[in-house]
Amino acid sequence: MRYRRIVAKFGTSLLTAGSDRLDLEAMSRLVGQVVRLREQGCRVVVVSSGAQAAGRHRLRGRLEPGRGPSRQAVASVGQSHLMQSWDELFDWHDTVVAQVLLTRRDLSDRLGYLNARNTLRDLLDAGTVPIVNENDAVALDEVLATRIGENDSLSAYVANLIDADLLAILTDVEGLYDSDPRTNPEAKLLDRVERIDLSVEALGGGAHGAGTGGMATKLRAAHIATQAGVDVVVASGREPGVLVAVAAGEPRGTFFPAPGDRLESRKRWILGNISRGGHIVVDAGAAAALRAQGRSLLPAGVAAVTGAFGRGEAVEIRDLEGNRVAAGTVNYASDEIARIRGLRSDRIAETLGYAYGEEVIHRDNMVLL
Repeated sequence: MRYRRIVAKFGTSLLTAGSDRLDLEAMSRLVGQVVRLREQGCRVVVVSSGAQAAGRHRLRGRLEPGRGPSRQAVASVGQSHLMQSWDELFDWHDTVVAQVLLTRRDLSDRLGYLNARNTLRDLLDAGTVPIVNENDAVALDEVLATRIGENDSLSAYVANLIDADLLAILTDVEGLYDSDPRTNPEAKLLDRVERIDLSVEALGGGAHGAGTGGMATKLRAAHIATQAGVDVVVASGREPGVLVAVAAGEPRGTFFPAPGDRLESRKRWILGNISRGGHIVVDAGAAAALRAQGRSLLPAGVAAVTGAFGRGEAVEIRDLEGNRVAAGTVNYASDEIARIRGLRSDRIAETLGYAYGEEVIHRDNMVLL
C-alpha cells in the first residue's frame, strides 16, 4: 500500500444510500474495505456521519405533533444506533471499534488536542478501529467555537491529529467537477487539483441530501489537510473497492496532493510555533540518537530544562554545548520534565502520579534542526 495511516470519512448520503435510515448493506461494504486495509498493515480511523439521519428515523412517531427535538437530541439518539451498527458489522470480522467524540474545543485547546492525539494513537496501537464523530450533544455553537459543524472539516482535523498519510472523503459523487453534474450533463470530473484557490472554491456547491456538508465543505477539508501535509482524495464511496484502491495510490475521484512531503509541511508548522519561553537540554547520547537514528526523546536523555512552557507547545532541543538539535511538541510541561529528567520512562507515573506517554517528545512530532 502506498498509504499506511489513513482517515476515511463516510458521508451521510453514503451511509444511508439516499434513504432516511442507515443502510447496513452499504455500511457492510465499507467495513469490508477497512478490514482489508488493516490486513495489509494499514491503520485506519473512520470519521462517520449518519447520527442525525439515524436519530430522525429512530424518533419518528415518538414525539408529540408540533414538537421537534433539538439537533443535539436527535444526534444523541442516532449516535448510539450508529455506533451499535458499526460495532456489529466490524464484529463479524473480529475487529474491535472504539467511539471517539470530539468538539472544536478539544482540538483548539493544546491539552485537549494532545489528549485526543494520544488516545487515538493508543487505540490504533491496541488494534482497534476508532470511529470518530462530533460530540453534538455538547457542541452547540460554531460562533462560540464549540462546534465544528460538519464532518468533512472534522476528518481533516483528525488527519492532522494522527499525522495521516491520506484522507479519503467518500461520498455519493465521483469527485470535484468543473460544473454541477446534477444540472450540466457536460460537466467534467477533475482528476487532480494541485492548489485550492478561489477559482477552485467557486466550484463547490451547497449541501444536499440528509447531511450537513456539500462539495464546499469537502474543499475546505482538503485545504486544511493538504496544508498539514496530508494527501486528500474525494471519491464515490459507492464504487466497489474504492477505499482500497485509493490507499494503493490508484487514481479515483479527485486527488488533492499535499504541497511538498508531509515532513516539510509539519516542519513549517513546528518551526513557526516554537515556544520562546524555554528549551530542553539533552545529554550527548540523546543528542546522537536524535540526530542519527530519529529516536523519540525520553526522560532519561534530558539533562536540563530552561524557562517555562506548557504541555503541547513546540519546544527547541539543544545539546550540552548549546547547539540546536531538534524541535517538537512536548507531552509534558517544563516543570514536569524537570521532575522526570534522567529517569526511565517506567518511573514517570510513579514520580508524577500520572503519565501522558513514555516520551517527552515523540519522534512523529519532532523535526531535526
